[in-house]
Amino acid sequence: MYSLREIITLGILFMSLYFEMFMLITYFEHRKSLHKLRTTTAPLHPDLPGVTIIVPCFNEETTAVKTIESLLALEYPREKLHIMAINDGSTDGTALALAKYNNHPQIEIIHKENGGKHTVLNMGIARATTPFVGCLDADSYAKPDALVRIMKQFENPTVMAVVPSLHIYKPDTIIQRMQKTEYLIGVFLRSILAELRALYVTPGPFSIFRKSVFEQIGYYRKAHNTEDMEMALRMQSHGLTIASAHDAVIYTSSPRTPKKLYKQRVRWTSGFLHNLRDYRGMLLNRKYSHLGGFVLPMMVISAGSVLFVVATFGYDLVRAIRDYVVHFQAIGYKMFEWSWPSFNWFYLHTSPLVFAGLVAFGLVIAFIAIGMRLSHGNTAKIFDIACYVCLYSVIAPFWIIRSLANVALSKQAVWR
Repeated sequence: MYSLREIITLGILFMSLYFEMFMLITYFEHRKSLHKLRTTTAPLHPDLPGVTIIVPCFNEETTAVKTIESLLALEYPREKLHIMAINDGSTDGTALALAKYNNHPQIEIIHKENGGKHTVLNMGIARATTPFVGCLDADSYAKPDALVRIMKQFENPTVMAVVPSLHIYKPDTIIQRMQKTEYLIGVFLRSILAELRALYVTPGPFSIFRKSVFEQIGYYRKAHNTEDMEMALRMQSHGLTIASAHDAVIYTSSPRTPKKLYKQRVRWTSGFLHNLRDYRGMLLNRKYSHLGGFVLPMMVISAGSVLFVVATFGYDLVRAIRDYVVHFQAIGYKMFEWSWPSFNWFYLHTSPLVFAGLVAFGLVIAFIAIGMRLSHGNTAKIFDIACYVCLYSVIAPFWIIRSLANVALSKQAVWR
């Protein structure tokens, strides 16, 4: 007879396995088209449309120039590519760094008072004269063929936005190596969610839109400091298609330390939960197909399961400490009485919980492997995977719990 705790734990594992198997089966259903996209070259075409890329800059004196140079190196007709670098009231040397492009024929430099990223994007969109518009954060860099591969997706007239394949730029710390593997899983998941028409974020690094999207549903909102999530949910609520170009590679800088990662993820997770509350009408709504009926509810269940796991772990820890204290008070502590542990197959734990956990772990490894196959030469080494496996489940609960508290208290996460 299972206890209530075991029943809840089995339920969480079942939902996790169900989600992972659903993603894997969807991948096998679409693997031919996904891998064909990965291997297909994207030659230049004389009829490529005009594109405006907005580069929001706030205190990016050390990275803005490199970001702009990566855009200038894009394999795209120069007369069709317009770059708009907007300095959002930087207090460092960003303005001076951008000055070198003042007379560049492809680049427009704009300086404005600080108002936040959404105000930068809205200014750029309003000024753009091209049929397509996108953004590249000033700490991210595009591979030369990224834009032409993204624009290939727009050959489908129903596609209104396209998200790229994101990878960590030059990871060297353990925290960055962990994120490198996490982003490979993200490549896999975004590809599958796009097939399900269930993408719920259009990342700042190089998501490209038809400009008509903003004319139809409005411009960016502050949206709890996660305007890219809100825009994707708003597009989905209007039935607009978001596609994924996993062959279009963008490298983005990532937090180097646990503290910076925690701050970033609290903002992301808090923003997602706040936006989900704003768009709660999509939850379990058949009108929104897989996104409303499956993906978003799974995100809610995932956050709740973290609370449960942390609470039970804390309870076990307190109980173990209490038992140790009682044991110490009863018989004392004898030092130097220690022996090597022995192993006997008879005591091997074969409960359904252990089996389900091992299967879930195996599926995560499969996601990493598929993410590497879908990525253009971006792979994870054994050490990268080990960093992810050993660290992610340990540190992720901290920012998830803080984010849940922020939402419960109606508190906004601080960005800067």
